Amino acid sequence: MLLHLGDEEVIHSKDVLAILDINALKASELAKEFLKKHENNQTLTDLSGNAAKSVIITDKTIYLSPLSASTLKKRASDRLELENGWNIK
Repeated sequence: MLLHLGDEEVIHSKDVLAILDINALKASELAKEFLKKHENNQTLTDLSGNAAKSVIITDKTIYLSPLSASTLKKRASDRLELENGWNIK
């Protein structure tokens, strides 16, 4: 299934390794280094226009999204349930 990350960016939900809240990462020096490394390697895509609420980690790219981690998690869960025929609303 597809997951919309914001700013017209869509990825396959199976490619998502983690969806993290940006505020949790701001407190960590290790996380800041991680994001800086990917920015330098040009594998960081900022979809938020410097208003990131979440970080989506895939095996190839790190995305900064203007959507909250809880919104993305809900979207991913809803689509997974529909894909597997569970709890169709």
